[in-house]
Amino acid sequence: MIRVPRNEASAKIVHAMVENEVAPLFIGQDPSHVRELHDRAVSRTVAPESKEQFLFAIAAVDAALWDLLGRAAGMPCHRLWGTQRDRVPAYAMVGWLNLNLDEIKANCERALRLGFHNMKLKVGSSTLEADVERVTAARAVLGKDAKLMVDANEAHTVDEALRRGRAFSELGCFWFEEPIAAHDFDGYAELVRRLPIPVAAGENLLGFDEIKDFVTRTGVRIVQPEYRRVGGPTAMMQIAEWVAQRDLSWCSHGGGPVNLNLLCALPNAAWFETGFGDGRHPHVEQGHALAPRGAGFAWEEPAPGSLSRSRLA
Repeated sequence: MIRVPRNEASAKIVHAMVENEVAPLFIGQDPSHVRELHDRAVSRTVAPESKEQFLFAIAAVDAALWDLLGRAAGMPCHRLWGTQRDRVPAYAMVGWLNLNLDEIKANCERALRLGFHNMKLKVGSSTLEADVERVTAARAVLGKDAKLMVDANEAHTVDEALRRGRAFSELGCFWFEEPIAAHDFDGYAELVRRLPIPVAAGENLLGFDEIKDFVTRTGVRIVQPEYRRVGGPTAMMQIAEWVAQRDLSWCSHGGGPVNLNLLCALPNAAWFETGFGDGRHPHVEQGHALAPRGAGFAWEEPAPGSLSRSRLA
């Protein structure tokens, strides 16, 4: 799979895709037919090396249309789709690999103050011993009952992932995320068979069909689609329904109002991922992200005088 670096050039490529390939399919159409328009766009044939950028472009237009419909109706998109829950279990991303042990501990303490009960930590250090130190440092702050997820961002071979996954299981980690290359389906199947810790993956897979193929071939039960890489909220709805039919769990890759609206409306939603943000973030209460109340994909505003709702800041 050819990937364009995530920089200014990639943004320009996606912008060109929107302008020249996707927007012409939508212009002049009834925006309330967003699902039909989405499926028509996804059905177009593009070169394999352009697929990721094409799906990003579709996702941008798809999200914009749902936002438009939600704003026109004066309600959040989760209500437009049919709200199933008013809050979703959330975890905070507290430890990138560039952070030292003291910084990890400080982030865990801050997340606890903000209302989080569960957290995620990056692993994939040069040695297993370094990863164990990171997990141990976080656990010292969180206590034994908190769920601590670990994420390797495709860092390992299958053999190394087996070795580290067993260690993370002994340390009480809740899941081991993306331990190997995203498209090594055979490797994931082996990890699922042999590891005592649940394996989570899916953020780098492209489109609904690739998600289905991955889950069917690997047996991964915690599915983490990236809504931009699969083609937008409409594709995420299709994936969530398919996942629910197989009694699997799906979690967001990253935060944001699109993901939170989807999780509040769709079946088998398990976890909302978020970080410490830049002011655009959900309210958190008792370890849960509260459903947005702003129209479309807007974040909700805090209730006047409310002191019970923590904001990430």
